[in-house]
Amino acid sequence: MLPVKLTSYLISTVICVTCSTVITGFDIKPAISAENIYLPIGSTNLRLSVKSLEVFAKQGRITKEFEFFAQQLKPEKLQTLRNLLLYKFNTNPVAISKLTYSPIGEEYIRQYGAIIKTRTGQNGFYAIRSALLVAAADPEGLTGLTFIRHFPTDIQISVKDFLELLDELSYITSSQQSQPMTIFLGAL
Repeated sequence: MLPVKLTSYLISTVICVTCSTVITGFDIKPAISAENIYLPIGSTNLRLSVKSLEVFAKQGRITKEFEFFAQQLKPEKLQTLRNLLLYKFNTNPVAISKLTYSPIGEEYIRQYGAIIKTRTGQNGFYAIRSALLVAAADPEGLTGLTFIRHFPTDIQISVKDFLELLDELSYITSSQQSQPMTIFLGAL
């Protein structure tokens, strides 16, 4: 009969080897993230893929899928959208964490969460906070595009809210006013 320690060691080894073999047989999937943006209009839900938006942002090319949306925007709004998607905030995950967990940061996120919702229509508070933190740690840095890419679920936003948000955030990409925002985020 084998001593208890040796038996325990052998069983642990067999379990470890078996688990290692089984686990390496599986494809590891990336974390769940937004693949689509849904824009409800009445009883219809328009869908825009994040990939199509990424092609527009990075290449300036309007895909067939994005064409309908692009036609609805004036050229200057379209350029503002592209600028916001590519604008890189000069910040880091620690600063974003401090901001998003501060009382004022939480209040702002709740307000934006009423606009940028999860696919099921719930307030996007936790999803926004998560996306901000993960995007700030992304090698590309925190941009509108990395924020959307790291949003943990598909996004739902009304067209009216989207257009208002686009107007509200357009100041970020103007060179004179982007510095205070960068300094504010970097100081946290």
